[in-house]
Order: sequence, then C-alpha cells, then structure tokens
Amino acid sequence: MSSTLIIPVPPIKLARAAWLRVIGLLLLGLLAAAALGFYGYELHRQNGALSSYQQAVLQYQMRTEAIDRLSDMEAAFNRYLLDGNSANTGLIQADKQRIEQLAQANPDAQNDKLLQGLVAAEQKWYGQAVQPLIEERRTLTAGQGLPEDFLAKYRAAPQDLQIINFELTAENTYREAQQTLSQAEDQLRWRWLPFPLAGLAIIGVIWLAIGAMKNVSYLKQAAENPEEEDDDGPEPQDHNVGTK
Repeated sequence: MSSTLIIPVPPIKLARAAWLRVIGLLLLGLLAAAALGFYGYELHRQNGALSSYQQAVLQYQMRTEAIDRLSDMEAAFNRYLLDGNSANTGLIQADKQRIEQLAQANPDAQNDKLLQGLVAAEQKWYGQAVQPLIEERRTLTAGQGLPEDFLAKYRAAPQDLQIINFELTAENTYREAQQTLSQAEDQLRWRWLPFPLAGLAIIGVIWLAIGAMKNVSYLKQAAENPEEEDDDGPEPQDHNVGTK
C-alpha cells in the first residue's frame, strides 16, 4: 500500500515568498499608476493645445477682420479724395467703428498687442491725415482737379499703416498654434499604450495577491499546528551480552 510523502515548507520560505509578492504588488501598482498618470498628462496636454488653438483661431479671425477693415478704410479714404463722394466717408466711419469695437470685444482682444497696436495706428492715421484732409476736400469745388498744395499735404501725411506687418504677425501666430496642436496630436498616437500596460499590471497584481494570500494562509496554518514531538521517545537499543 503506497503513501504520499508531504514535505512541509519551512515558515521562513513562506514568509520570504509572501514578502516578495507584496513587493511585486507595490511595483506593479506603481507601474499601473505611472501608465495612467502618463496618459492623463498627455490628454491634459492635448486639451491645452486644443484650447490654445481655438483661442488662436478666434484671435486670427478678429485680427484678420480688423486688418481688412483698415485696408478698406484706406481705400475708401483714397476714393473720397479723388471723387469727393460722401458715401465713402460713411464707409470710413463704419470701418473705424468696427475696428475699435473689435479691439474692445473681450478681455483677450483688449490684451492683444497686435490688435491694440493696429487700433493705435488707425487712430493716429485718422487724426493726422484722414480727418484734416477730408475736411479740406469738402471745401474744394467738385469736378475740378485737386490743387497742388492739397496733394502736397496728402503726400506729407502719414501713409504707412504697416498693414503687411500686421498680416505677417497674425499669420505667424496662427501657424504656431496649428503646429503646437499638430505636435500634441502626433504624440498622442501612442495614447493606447498605457491601457494594455495597465491591464497587464492589474493581472499581475491579482496573481501576486492570490499568491501572497496563499503564503499567509500557509504561515497561519504552520503557526496554529506546530510539529508535535514524537511521544514514543527514542527506540530502545538491544544489548547483546556474550557468554563465555
């Protein structure tokens, strides 16, 4: 009749195994937290880039409208000097009011240096060139050529509104926002990677937790059922006495 020999595991080995599994639990937990934290950081970064891009789009639209209005204002001013048609003065005033409204539309517009600089250039140009020349043009006889002294005043008046510089700055700022958003999206192409890593870490945590619980259970059993000493004592020894 055969019997199975069970060799008990020493408690020190069980304790060591339980301790290693606990360390493994901590390491895998840190790995899962790091993976999820990285994903959260990248997602937050993309949301920030998207928010900045949306603000840049709105800023670009407002800047572009203000630049176009200033260009139209300049064209209407030149047309009025040539033909004296009062309809052009109405267009000048409408463009002027719209430009200044855009500069005060919201706190971002009020803090936009380019937009505020454009308004400052428009107001300076209007005060030094547009308004004085319009007033003088009204006194001239319609249908006649412009006198030389009037043309001399027109040439001497400030003419450079730096529209091209405003356009280039607006375009560059908008493109920078586009590039930032594109870079954030490219970096998030690997955003799926933390999920399988976290899944594997969770599986490892479960496996190690089960192993640690088993080791603790074995330790508990070993503490509750210590090995009993043999009650029979040492076996008697036979002493053979020789006869002579």
